[in-house]
Amino acid sequence: MLSANIYGHTPANFRIEGMPDLPVLIGEFQFSTSLPGRGRFAPNIVAGSNENDRATAYLRYLQGALLHPNIVGTHWFQFRDQPLTGRSDGEGFQTGFVDIADTPYHEMTKTSREIGENMYRYRMNGKYSNDMKSGK
Repeated sequence: MLSANIYGHTPANFRIEGMPDLPVLIGEFQFSTSLPGRGRFAPNIVAGSNENDRATAYLRYLQGALLHPNIVGTHWFQFRDQPLTGRSDGEGFQTGFVDIADTPYHEMTKTSREIGENMYRYRMNGKYSNDMKSGK
């Protein structure tokens, strides 16, 4: 088992030269945005311009993971946004499925639900069996 944090738009091309044929668990990834009215000052490493972009990026990332023959799982960085005042190292990003007041980002929860309903078919067939309209 290899565990790796893979930040970027997709893990589909994840390869390490000479890597043995091992199962890979993505231990950390996320997408953020900076939205007026939601208390965020700046986006993080991989950002979308709005919640629809963030949900679409999440969908595309998991599609890449599902198509990769070695990836057996992914772990979203953090369920709740980081505190507005920042944590001890200064990070204070909008990276959660809920904000700091536990208000869900509906675009993210809707997309997550759609992925969960279709992930096994996608893994086997390389495509979703329903018309996915995530991020809209």
